[in-house]
Amino acid sequence: MTRSISKRKLDFLREELQVWQQEGLIGADSAARIASLYSARSRSFAQTLLCAGAALVGLGAISAVAANWWTIPRLLRTALVLAAYALSMGAACFCEKDSPSGARALRLLAGLIFGGGVFLVAQMYHQGGHWSTAFGWWALGLIPAVRIFRDTWQMYLLQAVSLIYVAGQGVFFFWERTPDLASFRGDVLPGALLLALWWLWRQMRWNLRAFNFNVQMTIFFLFTRLTQYFGLTAALLAFFAAGAALPAFSRAKRGEEWRDVLSAWGTLLAGAAGVALSVPEVWYDFPCLRVLNGTAAQELNALRLAANGAAVLTAAVMGWRLYRGARLGGLFLALLVLRYFADHFFGFMSKAATFSGLGLLCLIAGFWWERSARRTKAKRDKEGDVYEKL
Repeated sequence: MTRSISKRKLDFLREELQVWQQEGLIGADSAARIASLYSARSRSFAQTLLCAGAALVGLGAISAVAANWWTIPRLLRTALVLAAYALSMGAACFCEKDSPSGARALRLLAGLIFGGGVFLVAQMYHQGGHWSTAFGWWALGLIPAVRIFRDTWQMYLLQAVSLIYVAGQGVFFFWERTPDLASFRGDVLPGALLLALWWLWRQMRWNLRAFNFNVQMTIFFLFTRLTQYFGLTAALLAFFAAGAALPAFSRAKRGEEWRDVLSAWGTLLAGAAGVALSVPEVWYDFPCLRVLNGTAAQELNALRLAANGAAVLTAAVMGWRLYRGARLGGLFLALLVLRYFADHFFGFMSKAATFSGLGLLCLIAGFWWERSARRTKAKRDKEGDVYEKL
């Protein structure tokens, strides 16, 4: 039984097999047997046609129903929506064996029909409330389909719908009216949906794209809520602490790709939050820095002291991450240096001194970057030698 992989991966495998033969690791017969286990996947154009066909059929059905929508009784309209969803799911199950790509397209169409049905039913029965609530019901209906079929397209649709729901609940308090249980709807329900997404990610065999999307949504959810309840400075401090701790957590277990990605997210969070905290104006709403019976100059000095302390701590964390081989640490370290260079020295230096200083900073960053790449390559080569000996 052959496995279908992309043409790029198949070409890479064949090149590696030739290298292995030249190194004497395998023979020609073994290389031929390994190559025969894989075949190129040629489904891009077919998938395009299937998706376009499903979309056009859906638009045609929607247009036909929309032309006579107001003449159809409400119960019949609801039944039409449910029938369209059931037919799409049934057709997907029927095509699963002969055309997996067609089945995925039909399941995607069913998910879109369900979302449209949620809005239509709410409109027919005059259901009020915040607009994002409909996206919450849509996401709730997609969860069983993702769990049963474990379809990546359904998972991506669920994540997109969930992002709109979480974002809509995040700006809940900026709309003209706030209903009862706003904190429950704006915090508890989106948090429960995020937990469901992380649970589904584990059911999807640790899909890396779904992991990155979940991380971004979690960051957005936590940042908006922390900023709303505790202020911008407290939110940035929390993200800086979490970002500094994530690389240590990711080193607890090796061999899983998502843990390396989690380490990169930790460096990104700590670096972005640290650079933001190095700006004195960010500390204005932090109550611990308020000087009782102090002058404006004393308060400004306190803000500058906090910003400089945050900059030093950020530089130490990013320097350590760069030493450990994380190139993102070098990027944020360079951003921090350039920010202070532009703030404190750019306006008092001539053009020649400015360009020379910037050039020296770039050279130093380049040397550090190259050294980090050499250390990473040497570490990988050492691990490869150890594996070869075993």
